Amino acid sequence: MTLDSFLSQLQLYPTGKLREQDQHQIRRIDLALPITADVSRADILLYGRLSEQRLLILRHVMPNSISSHYPEAVSGRNVAAGEQPLVVHAFSHGRGGRRQLEIVSSGAPVIQDVVPVFSPDGHVIAAFVVETNMIAHERQRRRDPNFRRAVLWLQTLCMRGELSGAEGLSHFGLYDGIYVVDRSRLVTYMSGITANLFRSIGLAVDLGGQQVSELEPQDDALVDEVLNSNVCIEQRNETADGRVWVRKGLPLHRAPTWRLLWLRTPRWSLFRSMERTSVDAVMVLIHNATDAVAKQRELNVKSAIIQEVHHRVKNNLQTIAAILRIQARRVQGEEARQQLSDAVNRILSVAVIHEFLSEDEHQPINIRDLCQRIAYQVQKVAGNPEQEIAIDIHGPNIRLPASQATPVAMVLNELVLNALEHGLGGHSKGRIVIDLSEEGNMVQVVIRNSGSSLPPDFDPRQSQSLGLQIVQTLVQDDLKGELQISSITPPPIGDAHEVSQEAQGQNGESKEAVILHGTQARVTFPKRSLKVD
Repeated sequence: MTLDSFLSQLQLYPTGKLREQDQHQIRRIDLALPITADVSRADILLYGRLSEQRLLILRHVMPNSISSHYPEAVSGRNVAAGEQPLVVHAFSHGRGGRRQLEIVSSGAPVIQDVVPVFSPDGHVIAAFVVETNMIAHERQRRRDPNFRRAVLWLQTLCMRGELSGAEGLSHFGLYDGIYVVDRSRLVTYMSGITANLFRSIGLAVDLGGQQVSELEPQDDALVDEVLNSNVCIEQRNETADGRVWVRKGLPLHRAPTWRLLWLRTPRWSLFRSMERTSVDAVMVLIHNATDAVAKQRELNVKSAIIQEVHHRVKNNLQTIAAILRIQARRVQGEEARQQLSDAVNRILSVAVIHEFLSEDEHQPINIRDLCQRIAYQVQKVAGNPEQEIAIDIHGPNIRLPASQATPVAMVLNELVLNALEHGLGGHSKGRIVIDLSEEGNMVQVVIRNSGSSLPPDFDPRQSQSLGLQIVQTLVQDDLKGELQISSITPPPIGDAHEVSQEAQGQNGESKEAVILHGTQARVTFPKRSLKVD
């Protein structure tokens, strides 16, 4: 469910439903939660009230900078009021607090801080909850006071819904650096990771007490832009030697302490949502993306080479098929000509897969598109110009990994070719229908033709046809599936009329081709994971 669907369920006491302006404020808070949770190294939850007895977790954001004590996000969970006494207290009295939860993560308890979220006119519309692992909490408590204050300011801005532009920021990770600059452009805090990053490029840094202009020009420009715009900004800078740093600048405003937020002094206007224009500090986050970018570029080069190989293989296969076509025109015997024609189709069915892979080797292959190309190809190579044969394809788009799409392509080629040559052989007109379906983890391909039925004693396992032997081997050994070939038995006359009526849409238009007589081949196989390739 979406945040808007959650908001529509909330109650605002004593006035009733949450107002539109209150919902808008909560949406603004929601946008800033991910970066706030990352920098805070804590889980952040936003609670709403359904009734006096029930609470709803509107949003739960797990940090990327530290392991969460939750196995998965709990957004949308309905919670009994008794389970969260501080949250209930925040809604009913406008005061929050701190407590130690019984949840244990890696052998350490969790500290929960709860703060009421007020609308501009003083109503509590949500509860802002920060849950920090005890170990992370103790580490945070021992850190520089300037950093702790900056984190508090960030959390308060998020709680007010005033962190503009935060929705466009990338994640802050465990090994990313932080430094804080005040309004006079003085670096008041710098993490050890940040200092090491600057030292690695030959800059002498002080962990606090130098001007931001003494760092790189990009740092000075970013801080200046954030101070002037009061908006979060992210920039990616690449140097001539290939170093790639991603910098994020977050504007900060002075905020009351947690104690004031917990107690909700009469000056609750200190932490309600309000217009602020001046920026008191800028928090800069630095991510060294050099290795990741270099690896991605290397992968892109390899991918381009592989795609070119697939393209050339496709071209070579088509060249071989063209040579065999020329050879087929020159042979005298009809049997030899037919065998060469079948070989051409088999080669081209493999070429189709390489054509798909040459476009994007990482994308799974849509077998509906595969059916269309193979049907067109078989009809063009093996079709009789004196016959009027229509080939229809029905069913959803089903995507398979290349390792599975290749045998599927060859199976389709053989079965369509068999339907064209044997099922419809000797018929002046006819129809071939390919039905695709997917149920759970199983894929089914059914190929029907309106031609001749099978002989009464036909057994595909005993068939001497090379094409059917290829199909049997591919289906059983490669696809780990089943093959069934049978005649289509016409229904009784009354039932046939009903089937014909069901196949007609409005104004007599045909919804799908219904074949009441002929032959069908049914292939069923399990779908492999798309991550296999």
